[in-house]
Amino acid sequence: MTTNDLPAEWREKLAADRLALAEQNRDTPYEVLRYNAEGTRYFRARRYCRSWRDDKGHEMPFGGGTYWTVTYGAVQFRRTRNPLGQTEYELSDGKRYTRSANGTEVPARVGTKKEVLRILNDIGIFQQQKTTKQ
Repeated sequence: MTTNDLPAEWREKLAADRLALAEQNRDTPYEVLRYNAEGTRYFRARRYCRSWRDDKGHEMPFGGGTYWTVTYGAVQFRRTRNPLGQTEYELSDGKRYTRSANGTEVPARVGTKKEVLRILNDIGIFQQQKTTKQ
């Protein structure tokens, strides 16, 4: 199903929601989230901490280092049902890509935020100035 198959009010709502996505960019120590200006593509990177244990029973919850998971894909819509049983449509993360249109490889996992930002800049379609730091 494409957006052209939807009723007119849902097409308008999804188009407005898609344009509003560009305002929701985030850059925090544990997440980088960017949408392009049209709201059709997203880039998300999340930081995870590994715990550390040894054979003597010592444990450090954050002592095993960190890594970042990276996803790049298309913003699509999905059909849901509200509590009254009516059909609704909402934007969601759709198809994921391992390569951008300009040929940039998008790995699933990287080690540092510097690598995440390098990949983001290499893709080149995301706005850099509109981010909120939390």
